Amino acid sequence: MRMRKMCLLLLILVVSLTLLISGCGGGNKPTTAKGNDTQGTKSSDVINLKLHHHEPPGSRLNQALLKWADEVNQRTGGRVKITLFPGEALGKGKDTYSIVTNGIADIGWLPTALMPGKFPLTEVANLPLLGINSSKNGAKIMWELYQTNQEVQKEYSEVKLLSIFCSGYQLIGTAKKPVNKLEDLKGLKLRTGGYGMTEFLKLMGGSPMNIPPPELYESIEKGVLDGFIFDWQGINSNRLYEVINYAVDVSVAVIPQVFIMNKQKWDSLPPDIQKIFDELSGVYVAELVGEQAYDAANQEGRDYMQKRNKQVRRLTPEEEKQWQEAAKPVWDKWVAEQKAKGLDGQKALDQILQLVAKYKQ
Repeated sequence: MRMRKMCLLLLILVVSLTLLISGCGGGNKPTTAKGNDTQGTKSSDVINLKLHHHEPPGSRLNQALLKWADEVNQRTGGRVKITLFPGEALGKGKDTYSIVTNGIADIGWLPTALMPGKFPLTEVANLPLLGINSSKNGAKIMWELYQTNQEVQKEYSEVKLLSIFCSGYQLIGTAKKPVNKLEDLKGLKLRTGGYGMTEFLKLMGGSPMNIPPPELYESIEKGVLDGFIFDWQGINSNRLYEVINYAVDVSVAVIPQVFIMNKQKWDSLPPDIQKIFDELSGVYVAELVGEQAYDAANQEGRDYMQKRNKQVRRLTPEEEKQWQEAAKPVWDKWVAEQKAKGLDGQKALDQILQLVAKYKQ
């Protein structure tokens, strides 16, 4: 009798263990992050891509690119996984182009101002006082310029151009001296980015300085710089509203920004994956980044300044016309320089002015 009870208890224990193991290992699907549902896709089949840029992880730009990467991951059903490497994790921002072409990263975001002369006709958008006041509109302008100008297209023969962005408009911020008129720019040491802002400031008697965004805070704090010409997104992400007291809220210029992929990596992608990338690139991602990273930051930056009782002044329409007239010699100089290189700068300038008028808000 005692032996029968022991056998029964042993049988119950075996059955219980079997049920427990079955419940833990069978039927439950793995939990996956949003946009990375790899159900039905072997991990060895997933195409892993690295996206490099120099903006901080908490910046609006990084958040917008994360959203885009998530859309790509979703649309490909988990066959593509894009991992972002912000904050110069894979190298300096100025080296982004070579980081992508050498295959250290597969995708990169690069302001053209970090590589002066590399994209000469693309930089027409950097000319001062063109009237581009919205990054979202700038996206439409830049993409249409690229699609309709073969000389611009040739500038990207070494890479797969996913898109051309447009920075937020570059305004003037100063620490000690307000800029109430054009003459106030004389003698100021300001950080600038790209040909247009640099030449405009020189024309006005100022001293342009090319200092990377991560170094601006300390440079202004120590008096190395009097201020900058920079967009609200960059001002906000680098907390520069803490070290300036005055801002002239005018679109001095915008900076074209290119979104590139390693050409060999692009060629290796299956045609259906390439099609999804094309659908989510071009003007689509340019508008997404323009609206969410840059345009959304404009009012946020003004609010940061107002909360600290700092001055933000907008130009009147009459003042804007005066500033644009003052900037036109820079346009003429740029066209002449492109002509000397054998490039049709006048055509690019005429095109972008027509597109500014076409997409004006």
